[in-house]
Amino acid sequence: MNNALVLLSEGGSVIDRLQGLGDAKKQLADPDYWSSVGIIALTGILVVFLILAILIFIFWLMGTIFKVMGKSKKEKKSAAEAEKAVAAPVTAPEPAEEEDYADDEELVAVISAAIAAYTEESFTVKSIRKRGSRSTSAWRTAGISQNTRPF
Repeated sequence: MNNALVLLSEGGSVIDRLQGLGDAKKQLADPDYWSSVGIIALTGILVVFLILAILIFIFWLMGTIFKVMGKSKKEKKSAAEAEKAVAAPVTAPEPAEEEDYADDEELVAVISAAIAAYTEESFTVKSIRKRGSRSTSAWRTAGISQNTRPF
């Protein structure tokens, strides 16, 4: 205890004691030094987790606010669609049929000529089909590959 009073009177504050390296062995053997280190570490950890909890609460609150706003917009939109549905007769959409373009000889000849002009190798056209709506354009694919390639 007497040793701690001497360090307090010499060093002044906790920071001075932590930074003072007059006699390292004496400083590391001092129990007040380790309690100061523990208090500073515990305070830092608590501040980090407190700020994290505040951020989580803010994002949760924003999510609930936007959900309520989205529900009110959907309700207004569904009410407007219900009024339109009453006025317009209901018709069932026709199922989309997948067209087979291989029967159209002119289309096969045009596509074959385009491929032959592009490449100088021999090839055989096995099938021709329309691209689905889920396929991406060449520009989008190039942009994605450029933005995701490693450095």
